[in-house]
Amino acid sequence: MDPKAPMTSEVVSTPSTNGCSKPFDVNVTYPVKGHQPPFDLRTFNVTRRFSDFLGLHAKLLNQYQCTGVIIPSAPDKNVLGKTIISIYSLGTTMVKMSKDASLENEFIERRRIALERLLSHPVLRTDTNLREFLEHEGELPRSVSTQLISGASAKKMFRNFGDVLGKITYKMEDPEEGFVDEYFDLKTEELESWERQLKRLHGALTSLVTSTQDLVSSKFAVSRAISQLANVEEHTGLAQALGRLADTEENVSQRYAMLADAELMYLADCARDTLGIIQACKDALDERWKTFRNWKSAENALRLKRELKVKLELAGRCDQRKAQGIDAELEELSVRVENEKSNFEKVTQVVKVELDRVDFTRFDDLKQAATQFLQIMLQTQEKLLENWESYLLQAKTIN
Repeated sequence: MDPKAPMTSEVVSTPSTNGCSKPFDVNVTYPVKGHQPPFDLRTFNVTRRFSDFLGLHAKLLNQYQCTGVIIPSAPDKNVLGKTIISIYSLGTTMVKMSKDASLENEFIERRRIALERLLSHPVLRTDTNLREFLEHEGELPRSVSTQLISGASAKKMFRNFGDVLGKITYKMEDPEEGFVDEYFDLKTEELESWERQLKRLHGALTSLVTSTQDLVSSKFAVSRAISQLANVEEHTGLAQALGRLADTEENVSQRYAMLADAELMYLADCARDTLGIIQACKDALDERWKTFRNWKSAENALRLKRELKVKLELAGRCDQRKAQGIDAELEELSVRVENEKSNFEKVTQVVKVELDRVDFTRFDDLKQAATQFLQIMLQTQEKLLENWESYLLQAKTIN
């Protein structure tokens, strides 16, 4: 699969109940142009729990992160319930949920985006765990690893603290061998700068969503107050005008509610997902540093063993049997050094390809999210204008 191949999505809503705590039935499709192996032309209907998503993410993380592959972060769990997914070949997926709950909409949208990222990845889309997740009929075995997320997060925090101290000791430069880490140093600085700016942007967008939601509540309260005033107004024409104004304010509040959902889904969530991708990039760089540390540790062990052999020989305490043992250890350490160096070079190449791929796709993701939001905002403004123009015509007829 071409890693730059575009993937599109379409959402169709048809309410129904599937036995979950909350009824939902929204179809989300992932059409992929052309035949995309390893998926065939069959249609699959499978039920997946949220823990199944976490279990899949944990499996991919354990299998591929050590090789330098950037694993997209798992979405947060903000709504309970099951997700019904109908998987079509060629990368088509249908997800069902309720039409009237914005939280469920956001929950399913995050699942859709997460699956789309996995399906669009040239390495991850061929993974057997992903295929099982998409194609296995019936429930998957309950993942045990997801029950220990909090403990794993705490352990990761302590490991990260230890890695920070270790990076001071193992600086990824070796002037004697002509090894300079300029490309990855620049990438690290770029990621840090990108993360700082995105955190500010995410905070501002979150405030924007909160402000719009407050505006929705205020508009609805104004609508209720005007409606109550219209009920007690004795002047017939004025009462009718107030009633129509109340209806207009209620319609306006609904439009702003849609705008708040769009701000949350296409702007704030997009910024948060991008922060997750940045963290995944940093995790990949950390894996590369670990392989470098292993390589240099092996070199250091080999150097110490050689120095020990020289000291024993100079002291005349190195008999033939001991010399053979040391030579065997030296050979083993030499092989280890070569293996660790080869592993470091492989991981370095993979991480570089992954970072370049993220650079290629991140602008398209941000552009797509911004474009979708602007379309909704434009439609909202047009509807608001229509509502107020309609009310203005009615208000002018008051005698």
